[in-house]
Amino acid sequence: MALIMGITLPAGIEIIYNRTIRMYDISVMCNVGKNPRFFPRSKFYTLKEITYLFDIAYAWSALSDEVKDEWNYAANVTGQHNYNLYVQDKSYRIKHGLAGDATPSIYHQYKVGHLKIEAPASSAAIAYHNSLRVNFPASFELCFKTDLTSAGDDPYARLKFTWTRYHVGENKLSTEVIEIPLSSGWDKLKKWVEYHKGIRGRWDLELELNDVTGDIWFDNIWPHYSGEIKFPDPYCLDVVKWWEGVNLPEGVTFETIYPTGDAL
Repeated sequence: MALIMGITLPAGIEIIYNRTIRMYDISVMCNVGKNPRFFPRSKFYTLKEITYLFDIAYAWSALSDEVKDEWNYAANVTGQHNYNLYVQDKSYRIKHGLAGDATPSIYHQYKVGHLKIEAPASSAAIAYHNSLRVNFPASFELCFKTDLTSAGDDPYARLKFTWTRYHVGENKLSTEVIEIPLSSGWDKLKKWVEYHKGIRGRWDLELELNDVTGDIWFDNIWPHYSGEIKFPDPYCLDVVKWWEGVNLPEGVTFETIYPTGDAL
């Protein structure tokens, strides 16, 4: 059986060890490593976040069973354990100097997408394109909060699901629409995609705002079929990466945020 031993060498001494002691100690397999005296910034922040866990564990233990149940309902939406979601959320709050705890919600968890329209803009559109073929039954849904004001003759906010099909010698588009109210607290809307004859093709999602100004916050966007959510970012952790800006004129802000203030 191998005998494993270790010693700690002060910085700089490993050079002397390698040149003298180790060269004569031929019966021992030696491996010399050097611990950095100064941590790089990325490692420093990682270690700092680990120290959050002690405070978070104490904070969690102080929560009532009722509040822990609320975190469990919220975590079930994303397939997490209630403590895991709490740690994720609380770590962000500590890191960014936000006091207290978030209020767990079944409509949004951790980060959300955000579109803000200000003058001179009065419209915006983002889209997700893919090459997947839709299967049936299929549905799509989203959670949202809106604070939009009419700024034209045709104000609306819509989430559209469009899929292609080849039928009777031509390509056709079929579109289903979720009409989003211009002013609403956090809510959820879902719609089933109607089946039409033909060879099924790819599908797209598009979030459209027209003749409005103000804000829409959104989370949990789920195109769903074949027993799965067919979307790479269903919990809106990085909307800028996965959504294409189809119409983002001057005055439009498109971002992922941690919801505070008006977003709650």
